[in-house]
Amino acid sequence: MKVLVGVDGSANSFAAVEFVGRLLSPERDQLVLLFATPAISFEDDRLDPAVEARARAALGATVLEAAGERLPAEWRRRAVKREIAGSASARLLEAADAEHADLLALGQRGTSGIVESMLGGVSRAIAHSAKIAVLIVKNEPASDEPTKQSPGPAERHMHVLMAVGESPSPEKMASLLKRFTWPPETRGWAMKVVRRQFVCDLPNWIKVERNADVAAMASAWEAEHQQNVVECRTELEVFRTMLPQCFIDEELVVSEGRPAEEILAQSRKKAIDLIVLGSQTAGTLKRLLLGSTSEQVLRNAPCSVLIVR
Repeated sequence: MKVLVGVDGSANSFAAVEFVGRLLSPERDQLVLLFATPAISFEDDRLDPAVEARARAALGATVLEAAGERLPAEWRRRAVKREIAGSASARLLEAADAEHADLLALGQRGTSGIVESMLGGVSRAIAHSAKIAVLIVKNEPASDEPTKQSPGPAERHMHVLMAVGESPSPEKMASLLKRFTWPPETRGWAMKVVRRQFVCDLPNWIKVERNADVAAMASAWEAEHQQNVVECRTELEVFRTMLPQCFIDEELVVSEGRPAEEILAQSRKKAIDLIVLGSQTAGTLKRLLLGSTSEQVLRNAPCSVLIVR
């Protein structure tokens, strides 16, 4: 698998490097660190253009070197480091296409970086526009000093929540998860949310046979909903057999309600480090009014989010 990580010198971008370093194998994967050189303006007209060019190159080399120090030792010589000039979001998307990458990763925002080139808007734009899977890392790095960082086994094994939706196909999601090298003792849960037919459970008063037709309709609605729950669990049982071993040993999670709310609730309950879910294809108007499930989760999740397409 080929992974591109956008770095800008911020704590969040270094955290993305560390996170990805834990999930890849140097023997079978490829890793590219990309620094989008910002358009720095120098007010002093007397500055020699050659000095300006050297300053830009030195900045990029410094950021990329510091990012590489966040990787496990076996990756530091293998990872490719490149600079790209221009708008961070546009250039990262172009690089993903040019490199034929399988995954594009970056920190949620870069407000603490040397150069604020990867703000929250960049990660959001890439999450919406990329044609490939996107990993948005929200975790902070374990240390502010790259050379003191040990990106090997974490203090606690990784917790992953896989939320299955309507798109992409479960088979495609499972295929991507199998390409990662999960850290030892990773725990993974497969989850699916059954939407309620109404905003809340039907109140008891509507089930009272004041009107035989209404009572029969309410009974039919409840029976259909329970059937949906049973079918959902059956589908998850089949899907779990396609997943890496770390997902097979954990219980299935079948929730009822609004998908984004249920996913976020489970992420807090199980101390999740990574939520995996598919991108939604809601219409433009619906997205503007309500926001897709992936958008809501990405915005409110307390942990990193992997969006699969």
